[in-house]
Amino acid sequence: MPKLPQIKARPRAAQIFAVIIAGIITVSMVLTYGIIFVLLKLRIGTLTTVLTSSTYIGLLTILLGTGIAAYTSTRMLSPILKINDAAKKVAKGDFSVRLEEKSIAKEIEEIATSFNIMVKELANTETLRSDFVSNVSHEFKTPLSAIEGYTTLLQDESLSKQEQAQYIERILENTSRLTRLTQSILSLSQLENQEIVLQKENYMLDEQIRRVLLGYEPLWEEKELNIDLSLESTPFFGSKSLLAQVWSNLIDNAIKFSSKGGTLSIGCRLESGAVRVFVRDTGIGMTEDVKKHAFDKFYQGERSHSVKGNGLGLALARRIVMLCGGSILLDSAEGKGTKITVLLPTIVVNPTP
Repeated sequence: MPKLPQIKARPRAAQIFAVIIAGIITVSMVLTYGIIFVLLKLRIGTLTTVLTSSTYIGLLTILLGTGIAAYTSTRMLSPILKINDAAKKVAKGDFSVRLEEKSIAKEIEEIATSFNIMVKELANTETLRSDFVSNVSHEFKTPLSAIEGYTTLLQDESLSKQEQAQYIERILENTSRLTRLTQSILSLSQLENQEIVLQKENYMLDEQIRRVLLGYEPLWEEKELNIDLSLESTPFFGSKSLLAQVWSNLIDNAIKFSSKGGTLSIGCRLESGAVRVFVRDTGIGMTEDVKKHAFDKFYQGERSHSVKGNGLGLALARRIVMLCGGSILLDSAEGKGTKITVLLPTIVVNPTP
């Protein structure tokens, strides 16, 4: 959430009105008694004439002061009316409304500034919501359409056994894709509503990363990737199952976006008060725009969808790392590859017997 900008101290609304009213009363009294004193001193006219003239002057001063007060009040109320109109537009779904933030009253300026920040955040939320609905619809529609199409083709009795086997394989592939997508959505939903990690244990983090990497051996062998490991002995206390998802997602992404014959580098070491893990590839990398949205749900920088994925891997990884009290950093350049670094806090615990 953006922080409110620093605002210079200005008179508050109550102080402004108090000063105006006090000024009107003071000026009226000073002028009235001043004129009475002068007229009596100079013995101009009778006492009745002096009082009458002073009364007229006092009334004129009050009217003048009232006019000034009305003008100032209008200036004060005008921004409030604009805020009211802008709020009505926002209520109808118009998030392009912006208010002038300069005002003679500090409260009005703060309200206008906060209002603009709120509308900007609502606009961003609406954009994310629209993208989310669009992406979810696309991710479900594509495999469902494929399953429907291949099922229709299987109804043709003239198909050879080879063609039938091929269509069934495609159906199973898309079914698996739907299963993975559903599991990812459920996992992310559960993690977003989770605030603490309960199941923690002592284990060797470097060994866990090795086992996860071995699970992807067919994939990195198919791409003939060079594996560069720098895994130091790293005892860790944390959620073994959750962090396994992180390493799985990061390694899976690195392999998918690596070029054939590229290098996959993975490192793990203890630092002062933290564990540093990185996964680096020499693949296609990311543009600046893709980097900005890399951790957004369902966002896929590879728009052609030629690379299998659902855009949830990095979102899941970031949420898990945040739950573990850590942070995740992204460094990427188009055409040069991507490096993702995970920093996890180390916790001193009694060793398990």
